[in-house]
Amino acid sequence: MDELFKIISRMDPEAALAEITRVLERLLSDLDDDARERFLMNLIRQSEGDKVSGLVHL
Repeated sequence: MDELFKIISRMDPEAALAEITRVLERLLSDLDDDARERFLMNLIRQSEGDKVSGLVHL
């Protein structure tokens, strides 16, 4: 995991997102519906937390 993070962190943010998208498409297609849904729901929950914590600083 650390090695992947090092590679991505050296990339331009837009290029990194494009590569991450390619990898996620492949990984998500290999998952069953339940696992894919759990992953997406966890991702959504994490992003909502960031929005709330960001509002505290306003």
